[in-house]
Amino acid sequence: MAHTILCKVIARYLEDATYRALFGFSPEMERLIMLPCDYGQMLPLARFDIFLDENDLSFKFCEFNTDGSGAMSRDLEIGHALQRGATYHQFASRHRVEQFELFDSWVEAFMSSYRECPYAKPCPTVAVTDFRESGVFSDFNRFIAAFERAGYPARFVDVRSFIFDGENLVDPSDGTVIDVIYRRAVTSEMLQHPGECDALIDAVEQRKVCLIGHFRTTVVHSKVVSIVLFDSQTRSFLTDEECSFIDEHVPRTFRLQRGQGFDVNVVKASKDAWIIKPEDDYGARGVYPGVSMAADEWGALVDQKLDESYIVQEYYPPREVGLVRADVSEVGGQSAVEAWTSMPGLYVYNGAFKGLYCRNGCEGIIALDHGGLCSPSFSVDDENF
Repeated sequence: MAHTILCKVIARYLEDATYRALFGFSPEMERLIMLPCDYGQMLPLARFDIFLDENDLSFKFCEFNTDGSGAMSRDLEIGHALQRGATYHQFASRHRVEQFELFDSWVEAFMSSYRECPYAKPCPTVAVTDFRESGVFSDFNRFIAAFERAGYPARFVDVRSFIFDGENLVDPSDGTVIDVIYRRAVTSEMLQHPGECDALIDAVEQRKVCLIGHFRTTVVHSKVVSIVLFDSQTRSFLTDEECSFIDEHVPRTFRLQRGQGFDVNVVKASKDAWIIKPEDDYGARGVYPGVSMAADEWGALVDQKLDESYIVQEYYPPREVGLVRADVSEVGGQSAVEAWTSMPGLYVYNGAFKGLYCRNGCEGIIALDHGGLCSPSFSVDDENF
């Protein structure tokens, strides 16, 4: 349902200038989003992060990740470590347990889009691209290996390093022509490097390389989409069922500006009910949950961030789960079970669920650099569970 709704939003953005104005993107961002694309899938890869109540399965979305969705390796390797323990072996002796497969399945989804391009080759050369200093090479190397297992030569190329000669996009390290790109570089980060990524951008504009995911996924990667989903223009092209889904599962969100449908004084006075986020960033940077701040500190922050490209969103208290930490000693022969908040992320390739990335937290922000942990995920048969 989320994938269907977000694809409709991207499609309307591309075809309707009035609708585009709702997002308020810069001219540079809009230009990238509107570049040509030769395959039909609007949202090839996403990770939908949710706050899930495991008791009744109710949930709210935290955010929709598209550009740069990662952490597949983290789930894989922590899962491998857990599989070495006696607890896992005891559980697996009674149930059929499997890790989710997130690498080869992405190659299959990726190539299904590439094959729609009129210039598609039987055996294209693939480049995974990001900024070298911020890239996640544990992911990149596994994806490169997956492409090569499927018979496609693949490599990493820094998004600033490409050369475009008007006909071919080239890796300058050895002159290899690149046919298709797996983009992990976030659009907003690319725009922070003006002129440095032009070779890739020009090749996409002239339809000389296939870009997966295309810049158009930025439409729903931006946190502004949570505002636009409630707008009457969006409601006009969604079904009643889709509108109800949004009402139930997306927190109400507003631009942190005066006159945007919320009362600034109410936000200041009820800090535990709100969270402030940048309109377009990633990795929990610049995120401020009121629940973690003193009242005077929160009030000052609201004033500081007004009209500074931030959103204010209803804060949905994450639900708690029981968690046993590996670094906590046993007490009385039993491991201590602690209460942590939980945020599962659902990987979706071409609209199909493929696996999970689950984080646990002990602060207002659930992230590894805020004292958080990663809990590996497994598929378990239902028959005996």
